[in-house]
Amino acid sequence: MAPGAGCLAASVPSGRLSLLYIFLFFELGINLPFFPLWLQAKSLDSNAIGVILAAPLLARIMANPAVGALADRSGRISVVLTVCAVLVAAGTGLLGVTSGFWPILAVVIAIALAQGPLIALTDAMTLGHLAAVPRSELAYGRIRLWGSLGFALANLAAGWSLEWFSTASIIPLLLISSILTAMAAASCIAPAANAPRHGEPGEATPGRSLLLACTIAGAALVQASHAAFYGFGTLRWQAAGVPGAAMGGLWALGVLSEVVLFSFLGYRMRGAVAAAGLLVAAAATAALRWAAMAQEPGLATLVILQLTHGMTFGATHLASIFLLARLAPDSMQARAQSWLAGCWAGGMAVLTTLCGWLYEAWGEQIYLVMAAVAAIGLSLLLPVALGLRRAPVREPVSLT
Repeated sequence: MAPGAGCLAASVPSGRLSLLYIFLFFELGINLPFFPLWLQAKSLDSNAIGVILAAPLLARIMANPAVGALADRSGRISVVLTVCAVLVAAGTGLLGVTSGFWPILAVVIAIALAQGPLIALTDAMTLGHLAAVPRSELAYGRIRLWGSLGFALANLAAGWSLEWFSTASIIPLLLISSILTAMAAASCIAPAANAPRHGEPGEATPGRSLLLACTIAGAALVQASHAAFYGFGTLRWQAAGVPGAAMGGLWALGVLSEVVLFSFLGYRMRGAVAAAGLLVAAAATAALRWAAMAQEPGLATLVILQLTHGMTFGATHLASIFLLARLAPDSMQARAQSWLAGCWAGGMAVLTTLCGWLYEAWGEQIYLVMAAVAAIGLSLLLPVALGLRRAPVREPVSLT
């Protein structure tokens, strides 16, 4: 953790952190599944939608490391987080009065520059809060699961909104949730402190740097392999005649599987070796999930596949952020989390653009590309798991 990061978050009650995750992921739970429908209602074709969804992800490649470095150097992660959240709310309000491809693209990119670092900064702040807590993986999961619940609630709320109102209702929902996110972030601001986190190495060795790089690249590819699902999954379901409420239910079901994982996985995942093994299992599950999605599954099969989302996304997220916290030097914790977020955003940008080009011709066969990407991620994570088994990293605190 950045110097003082642990103490910076130490005075923040866990309830406030949980509330921040709820609002942050409520906003994402509207944006990811249903924002493409709003773009489609603006008379944009699939190529234009692909570009608009991909461009802000590319912007995050620059924004995330820069904002993460600023947070590390200032030692005021919560302040940087709050400023970013306020900017997102302002940009979302502007989006509601914007139309046309180029204006929408410009506003979405501007929002992404502030929105991109939010999750990484929130995770870094929360991990600082939990730095000296026994079984910190379990404690983090118990806080983070509220974000998954917020995401699921947003899926249902937006799905019902589409049943009763037009797609124009998506923007007001996004605006309200972004304002609540900014308010929750402001409530987590705590006085800065300069006490370093004890028990972890302060410098990176060449071997550890290689493991860090492979972890970031492998986990980023697994997360980026969700691009087809996030960008075009709802559009595909709509074309197949799935009702709006059912679409919201499917998204919520996947997120609820995350809640179960975040609630209980901490009992099993203790330390870097376990985290690396979980990453390998998550990557393998992702490859199988996308291969199955390419087979035009029916509603019953979709329910089963959505239940694997807790593994493909949730386990990848939980294991990767804890592995980075073990591998990265103390002074680079926010940057390490931001690098991961930036890398998967960049990978998702490329894959989302590719899916936009291929979707009309390939349909659900675009998921085969996602399966291949997840398999590449698996090939990068396997050496990390094997390397850590041969030379485990020292744990900062007792997790037993």
